[in-house]
Amino acid sequence: MPRRVQAVRGMRDFVPPEAAFRHQVAETIGEVYRCYGFEPIETPALEDLAALLGGHAGENERLVFKVLRRGQKLEDALAGGAELADAGLRFDLTVPLARFVANHWNELPMPFKAAHIAPVWRAERPQQGRFREFVQCDIDIVGEPSVAAEVELCSAGLDALAGLGIRGCTVRLNDRRLLREVVEAHLGHLDDPYPVYVALDKLDSSPAGSVAKELSPYGEDKASALLEWVAEADLASAAAISEHAAEVAGALGSTLDALAAAGHSARFDPALVRGIAYYTGQIFEVAHPEVGYSLAGGGRYDSMTARFGGPELPMCGFSIGFERVCDLVDRALFASGAPKVAVTCNSEQQLLACLALARSAREARPASTLSVLRRARNFHKQRADLERLGYSQFVDGQDFIEASGR
Repeated sequence: MPRRVQAVRGMRDFVPPEAAFRHQVAETIGEVYRCYGFEPIETPALEDLAALLGGHAGENERLVFKVLRRGQKLEDALAGGAELADAGLRFDLTVPLARFVANHWNELPMPFKAAHIAPVWRAERPQQGRFREFVQCDIDIVGEPSVAAEVELCSAGLDALAGLGIRGCTVRLNDRRLLREVVEAHLGHLDDPYPVYVALDKLDSSPAGSVAKELSPYGEDKASALLEWVAEADLASAAAISEHAAEVAGALGSTLDALAAAGHSARFDPALVRGIAYYTGQIFEVAHPEVGYSLAGGGRYDSMTARFGGPELPMCGFSIGFERVCDLVDRALFASGAPKVAVTCNSEQQLLACLALARSAREARPASTLSVLRRARNFHKQRADLERLGYSQFVDGQDFIEASGR
């Protein structure tokens, strides 16, 4: 007997009713996105490796699942000592969107509002709550340079969460340009501030002392002063750093005011970094009081389209962490009052007769579910399994035929 083959570690199967629940969560998010005018797009799971390894996604680029060349190209690469892989599974939906827009921008209205709900893959070490395959629910606005993009993205994302019964969220807001001003005001000019950002990004999960130690090569006193500023700063103190910082802080204030006017909770968070390197402006995350991690996040990543031969376009995106959100959704939200009926048959002849009659029965009760099945030998187990899937009515095939007048 062949051995049982399990799913690849860090990737999961979803059986009913869990799979149906996940589809319903995604459909709810997608419907809110559509109400805001975000157009669904699709991109391939595989991208050219050069597109994924462009140097803009930081740590994620080291987590790419690479795909070997095929046929003669692989043979040539082996013989010549060249790179054996030429493609990879996408690690997020932002890089594929930039490539998509660069390829199709003449076909798209500008500004363009895209919605993309799809799986992504990262070669991480699987652990509690972290998987190698997971779903992202992205919306992006391409071609809008003002903070109107940030405001609409956050509003749509918060409304999508509210549609799932997740309320009481707060948007944490910062700006990569301001972050650089702050870092260089304390540590001096840096050719590459990204390692400092990576260290600061750990403040949510690590003690300030360990972050200070990581920053000590820049000078212990300077590192301590930076961390003290981050812990206590507000927009007024941020604006005082420089003329450019004042301009950036003013834009942050506009975003905060607009979100507050829309009835959303939002605050400036000088410690917010977001680990991905491609952000160029405002960044944000969505916090919820019941959990210690963000439910969504995003930011501005202007001109990424230029990497793929397209024009330099303003771009901003928002992504809901689908797996985290599913853990918070009350499943009663999707409970339907419409009955699910199982018609169980004892023979092929009875099955065929019931299948024919079921068509008119469904037309008479379009909101209900009517499933025609062969009756299992162990009907007790079959019924229990179907009840777990929400079936509440069970009809014998012969009774169904007679009730239908045949």
